[in-house]
Amino acid sequence: MPRMKAVRLALVAAGAGILAAVLLVVILHVTSHKFVLVQPPRTEHPQAPGISIAKENFDLPDPFLFSDGKKYYLYLSSAFGNITSDPLGELPQHTPTLTGEPGHWSKKPFDAVPKLPDWAQPGLTWAPAVYELGHRYVMYVTFSVAGTKPLQHCIGIATARRPSGPFRARGTPFVCQEKLGGDIDPQLFVDPHGPRGPRQPNYLVWKSDNNSVPGDGTTSIWAQPLSNDGLTLEDKPVSLFQPTRKWELPLVEAPQMALSPQSTVWVFFSGGTGFFSPDYAMGAVKCKGPLGPCKDVLRGPLIASNRQGAGPGEETYFVGGDGSDWLLYSPVHAQDLKRLFRPIEAARIGWGKNGPYVGAAGSFPLATCNVLGGDSSPSCSSRADSGSR
Repeated sequence: MPRMKAVRLALVAAGAGILAAVLLVVILHVTSHKFVLVQPPRTEHPQAPGISIAKENFDLPDPFLFSDGKKYYLYLSSAFGNITSDPLGELPQHTPTLTGEPGHWSKKPFDAVPKLPDWAQPGLTWAPAVYELGHRYVMYVTFSVAGTKPLQHCIGIATARRPSGPFRARGTPFVCQEKLGGDIDPQLFVDPHGPRGPRQPNYLVWKSDNNSVPGDGTTSIWAQPLSNDGLTLEDKPVSLFQPTRKWELPLVEAPQMALSPQSTVWVFFSGGTGFFSPDYAMGAVKCKGPLGPCKDVLRGPLIASNRQGAGPGEETYFVGGDGSDWLLYSPVHAQDLKRLFRPIEAARIGWGKNGPYVGAAGSFPLATCNVLGGDSSPSCSSRADSGSR
């Protein structure tokens, strides 16, 4: 998510015969949609790094948050299908979606993709990610491929006129490397400083799902140039990295590419045994650019199992209207280790000279917060008590 160089504005004020100089440093992030005034201090509670975003009577995996400037849209996977602790409840089969704010979500989710394409089958639709491109909204989403044994997933693309949908999926897969076990976890990354320059800044990032089919090799994180309207892949896919460190093995997934304030490309990811395991954790690698190569430079994971829950992962990278950086993720269990349904936690991400770190969370920004648009509201903090620590 590209960031322009810091612009320093010196404001000199005079009053009562005393001159005071005030230096305001503003860092502009273009695709992150943000100004960052200061980086947060490091968290003092590494065993409780997150604040609660959502906790429902159904599963909340692979959370993707989108703001239209009025409210949030929270898109989810259908990982456990139509399962709820409410005996009278019914959940959408494909892409359950909530609207509102943390602490004030809609009572009932709706299905943003009510109809699957002919090549897909219901039951396990994963990791929807929505972006506004031009006059349309584009969703990259992982569908189960009908007729595959063992079951494979491939990435589809769907479009809509509104973020609420209905999103209509294309009749053919968008990314489908069958010999690599299929593909999952798509993300759009925009970088005007990338190798294609500012006129062609779009890239698709995803994971090849090698672990889904025995014998299909080691999982990889991939990237490929994308057309400006987000609807066409260009050039060839490039493998960015594979699991190398002990805590990452045997798989890496859920890639989320981001730019630091120094315009360095990083990829946040989940690694370990899998989402169901306490060995699952979230880390980051440093990349030369959106097409790699990428390298492990951090000592270990950013967030691993802690008092808030085992196996944190399946994260998405979110930038609030106040410029704050966040990882939204789903521990296997948060607070209550006997709960089946995963909640959503959010960890604040800060940036230092050596890369990302987990910051003091504070409060989650409102959907209406828009510092980039010149919002002069006194506060962008969520009205709800997000459980900040």
